[in-house]
Amino acid sequence: MPRRHLFRTLIATAAAAGMVAASLGLAATPAHAVGPADGTVIQLADGSYLPIMPVTGHAGVLAVGYRVSGGQLRAYDQDGVQLWARSTTGTQLSGGYDFDADGWPDVAVVISATTGTCGVSPHTTTTLHFYQGATGTQHTPLSPMSDICWSFPGTTPYPTHQWSELTPLWGDETTTLLASPYYATTSWYLGFSGGAFNASNALYYPSTSSYDATYTNSQPNTYPTGTDYIQYAHVANGLITSVSGQNRAVFWTTGRVVQYAIGPLSSSQLVADRPYLTGGRTDIAARNYGLVGVDPGSPNSIALLAGTSNYSLYQDAITGTQSYDVWGGIERHVSIYNAAANTIDDRFFSYAHDASDGHKYQNRVSYPAHPFVQRSGASRLAYNVFRDGRWRLHVSQPGSTTSLYELDDVFLWDIVDVNGDGTKEWLISPTRYASDPLGPSYYFPKWQTSAYHWNETSLTLTTVATFTDAIPYLQKTFTTANTTSSDGSLAPAHIVADTGVRQLLVRTSSGTVERRTL
Repeated sequence: MPRRHLFRTLIATAAAAGMVAASLGLAATPAHAVGPADGTVIQLADGSYLPIMPVTGHAGVLAVGYRVSGGQLRAYDQDGVQLWARSTTGTQLSGGYDFDADGWPDVAVVISATTGTCGVSPHTTTTLHFYQGATGTQHTPLSPMSDICWSFPGTTPYPTHQWSELTPLWGDETTTLLASPYYATTSWYLGFSGGAFNASNALYYPSTSSYDATYTNSQPNTYPTGTDYIQYAHVANGLITSVSGQNRAVFWTTGRVVQYAIGPLSSSQLVADRPYLTGGRTDIAARNYGLVGVDPGSPNSIALLAGTSNYSLYQDAITGTQSYDVWGGIERHVSIYNAAANTIDDRFFSYAHDASDGHKYQNRVSYPAHPFVQRSGASRLAYNVFRDGRWRLHVSQPGSTTSLYELDDVFLWDIVDVNGDGTKEWLISPTRYASDPLGPSYYFPKWQTSAYHWNETSLTLTTVATFTDAIPYLQKTFTTANTTSSDGSLAPAHIVADTGVRQLLVRTSSGTVERRTL
């Protein structure tokens, strides 16, 4: 039996068997103590759920979570106890990095101040305020920057913020941050010592002639412009990671992926430059938006899943409309970058503006927060593609963009260890039942989710539980040391463990948030 048919049989069997776990309704009860290893969120006294991150080396505080509301940035510990609060007019958060190396995840808030208008929108200056996680001490190492006001023939002018939650790039190999404006010409390395930031080291972005004139390793861009740089190259999408034993900033921008050494500006600071256009298409803008992750089984291999986050389908399922992210990353492709060899393996899927904007959903790529299927050696990638009115789950060959197989009529939300036994569950919803006719489009998921185990030897998925009237409760969280995105956030499935039992948070068709156990 072909694997796609075997998989569909597993779904039908699980539903028929009624493998449904117990659920608990959302209740506004006091928060309970929970260790960060036992869950990814806590429930606060108002009934809401707050993502948490581990704190190391501080007795009594095991985890911290941050929230901006009511003009306040607040920090909470693993018990839901408020640790500190600071007044702010910002709403955009980034964090998770530890710039002061004290074991506390730190956080930043973007502040906007209106200075005029751009078309019909406010024109603003933006400022990035960093806060130390332990104390809430504020630092502002970067000067405010004015929006760029774009004006094109036949369109209404519109602004782009320069500082945003996308700004800080970071990783687990260093406390250094890389700060890049959205449309950068120069970026800055931020170090922290003696209770203060320093921004003494900078780099030239691949967007001006300084890039060509300074760096020995810069390469001609793939458009016939005669230059290495591409003007107005988009925001850096990447992280700081170790390549061949050296810490480097590795990121995608317009039409290329680059590597910079961490340190002073010099002709050798640009370690590697790999220009490319997905699908070889010179008629598109060479966007590289999406999720970037370091392969846990092959650390010199870095993947880009260019498309939209699964949070898009989650929001559309709630509203019943295809409206949350209609462009879906615009240029949809999957790339695997071998940073040691400076080579790229790219697979093009679609361009949203093709067919007179008719491909907004055709070959649309949607990625989970955890796309790697770990094994001995290079990992596989798992992600979703919407083609010809149906979702398909792609599972790749190890370390490759080539698919091992495609599974019809299902949607992978995330790959997480729900019950803490060391085996990760694949959380998958059907998007079409075998009894449904083939005619209509099947974009929306069914309100049913099954948990599966992957067997690397037999290359099969086995059902371990099915939750009726439920899809995973996705909530935006900070990026991590090894996974980031051009959204400035990730949207994983979440685990709560305040009863001593790890439970999956789900959302029902009626809008309630519930807990389910395997």
